[in-house]
Amino acid sequence: MSQKVREVTGPVDATLAKQPDAHRTANAPTLERIVYVAPDCTDSAVRKRAHGFLKLGHQLTSFSFRRDRYNVGGQPDWPNVELGHSQERQLRARIASIFRALWIILKNRRTWRDATLIYCRNLDLALLTLLAKRLTGSRGKFIFEVLDIHPLLPQRRLKSAVLRWVERRVLARCELLVVSSPGFLREYYGPWQGYTGKSFLLENKWADASAFPAARNLTSPLCHPVGAPAPRWIIGWFGNIRCPESLRVLCELADRLPEQVLIYLRGCPSLLGPGVLESALQQHDNVVFEGEYLAPEELSDIYQQVHFNWCGDFCDGLNSRWLLPNRLYEGGYFGVPAVAVGDYETGRYVAEHELGITISEPYVESLYACFEQLTVEQYRTMRQHIESLPGTLFVADDQLSRLLETVRA
Repeated sequence: MSQKVREVTGPVDATLAKQPDAHRTANAPTLERIVYVAPDCTDSAVRKRAHGFLKLGHQLTSFSFRRDRYNVGGQPDWPNVELGHSQERQLRARIASIFRALWIILKNRRTWRDATLIYCRNLDLALLTLLAKRLTGSRGKFIFEVLDIHPLLPQRRLKSAVLRWVERRVLARCELLVVSSPGFLREYYGPWQGYTGKSFLLENKWADASAFPAARNLTSPLCHPVGAPAPRWIIGWFGNIRCPESLRVLCELADRLPEQVLIYLRGCPSLLGPGVLESALQQHDNVVFEGEYLAPEELSDIYQQVHFNWCGDFCDGLNSRWLLPNRLYEGGYFGVPAVAVGDYETGRYVAEHELGITISEPYVESLYACFEQLTVEQYRTMRQHIESLPGTLFVADDQLSRLLETVRA
């Protein structure tokens, strides 16, 4: 964006009306007034979505919670109303916080009534959104976005059946279901929920390549390993570092190939559990953690440090098998080969587009076989292929436009 917009901390009934009118042209009827209900105003995925809508010229105000996981103290640079604090994976606490947020929304009911589109992420916030729409009298079209399937949903349990029933009520009231992976539709919303309504695949790509400060082709660190006494293959694991099994697999590989492999981590490890990462770092000289980073500003810097991009995930039940993570597209954009589990959705995507290597059980043995014999020439060939692929495979500036066209259709 050409300039930052201020954060809104109080009532914003007039916020939408006060946004710039420079874009009001003959195409003005196609522009939307959007209310975006989001789980965490410090989340890069929330920022990505807000910036994407604003860049298209739409008017937007987000109503978001805050989670103290990373980027603590960070402030949105778009119109935002904070709804209080929320805790990840604490469903009861989140439901309570949702009811506390209702009065804040009611203070801003004019913004909701004026909105032409209500865009919401996550099942609990969908319930808040539907209740708020009723109480504020909003007639905006309701769009439901799903970036993860909660592990409870695809299970044969009473609690799971109740949650699926609730979700079906949400699905029946949405104009469009937005998913980040085709696996969610194929494996869950079709067979488990019987959903036949309108859907849209909105992959976890950045909407605009200009968000990145560097060119796609980075200098590979073949002779510049991070913190290593000699050149090694560096496997990066970036973003939400939440999977204990991934950490175990990577640490075992580091044990097996101490002179050939280095594991480089950046991001938020809060969901690993207290002391888990610290223990791994103390036991392995070739496992390095260098804290959080800003996305997208620092993505080129961190991907320039590594040879491979870890895209495995085992911690979230069937959701891990079905998702396509942010890092898959980010690493691919910069030409960094992915390491993914072969029979997962991510592995199928990597194999289809030849974006790196896929592994199978037993995972440590599979990784060991890959890296023990990997040559520099093999790596350069792999990387050159990824760098030759069109940038639109990893960055898509037309996804949100096509999404809104689908809603209008």
